[in-house]
Amino acid sequence: MSIIKTVVVTGGASGIGEACVSRFAADGWRVVIGDIDAERGEAVSRGIREAGQECRFIAVDVSSEASVATFVEAIYEAFDRVDALVNSGGVLQNAVRVTDLDIAEFDRVWAVNVRGTMLVDRAFARRMTALGTGAIVNMCSLTTFRASPQPAYAPGKAALKSMTETMAAEFGPGGIRVNAVAPGYTLTPAMQERIDSGARDPKAVLDQTALGRFVEPREVAETIHFLCSDAASAITGATIPVDCGWLAYSAYKAYASQPE
Repeated sequence: MSIIKTVVVTGGASGIGEACVSRFAADGWRVVIGDIDAERGEAVSRGIREAGQECRFIAVDVSSEASVATFVEAIYEAFDRVDALVNSGGVLQNAVRVTDLDIAEFDRVWAVNVRGTMLVDRAFARRMTALGTGAIVNMCSLTTFRASPQPAYAPGKAALKSMTETMAAEFGPGGIRVNAVAPGYTLTPAMQERIDSGARDPKAVLDQTALGRFVEPREVAETIHFLCSDAASAITGATIPVDCGWLAYSAYKAYASQPE
């Protein structure tokens, strides 16, 4: 009798997280959506169930230790195992000078993106260790590798790479793999809102990518699904860019001379 695998997706109510929910459900996984947006989370969950797959929504604020503890307890009361965890919950930041940065914004970004990832990862890792198996995927960014005028968001995403590697080393002997993806400019609803408001220049993105386009949420979801699958059984501690070649092309184009 085959085991139905369970995946937990924080931030699963929208964007890359929602794409992950759809990808895992399509492969027959039981999906648990965790998000602070209950209305949207319930709607996504309902859509998956109406398509014939198993899915439920449980509200969580990843920046709250108490909320995370309640979230984890609720999941393990319902299911005896969680096979994979996807940390897609997070907040963005518009460009701002360091000297103009509101420290309250800095604290909020780190509370959700960095502290929230730590809280969720370690809570599930404790349970996965008892099972002797599991896969965790954290959400890094291009700003993990390159400087950015987002002085709260970018350092936080760099910290997540280090956190991923530390956890991979610590949890590996317990059978848990920990990796991260670093999406490029991804055309999520949040990104589209920033383009529409003038906070992002789409031409500046397209001119710096080898493939000349935005990343689609489903493409990031495919990579995350792979990292959680048995096909990636020897991969841990890695941070994989999914960026339409932005990292390579932007460096190439910035070189002091170009071939004729």
